[in-house]
Amino acid sequence: MTNNKVTPENNSRSQKRPGILTVLSLVALLIGVSHLFKFIQVLLNLRILQSLPLTVSPVYLAVDGLVWGVSGLILSWSMWTGRPWAGKAGLVLALLFAAAFWIDLIWVSEPEQLQTRWLINLVFTALGLSAVFLSLYLTNSRIFFSGNPAKIN
Repeated sequence: MTNNKVTPENNSRSQKRPGILTVLSLVALLIGVSHLFKFIQVLLNLRILQSLPLTVSPVYLAVDGLVWGVSGLILSWSMWTGRPWAGKAGLVLALLFAAAFWIDLIWVSEPEQLQTRWLINLVFTALGLSAVFLSLYLTNSRIFFSGNPAKIN
């Protein structure tokens, strides 16, 4: 006979995942996969990249691709499966990703490109962070991650 007792471990998996978390999980998957492709491309074209006058090292590009690729895949899986730590990890990674984007933009971009595009980049950063924060703050999302409908973090 099977044990049908509801525990926090199997409750979060049996609950229906909110649609917004499905979308967020797929976005994290796309970001992770694209950064892993970046990592692979840097490795495959390392000799060419080393011969170019780049403002950053190809090693930095490879590490950046690997770190965000693995992080995106782990975040996507954890959101998809409803791990209790996934909501907080999503918030932290969204902030770190935005910070890394702006550091790269300021460090790598040409000054005239930065002067003409900073406003639109700021708007999209604010919209993206707002979407992630609001999606993870919804009651259904918090219930899905907590595994206990009576307890809302």
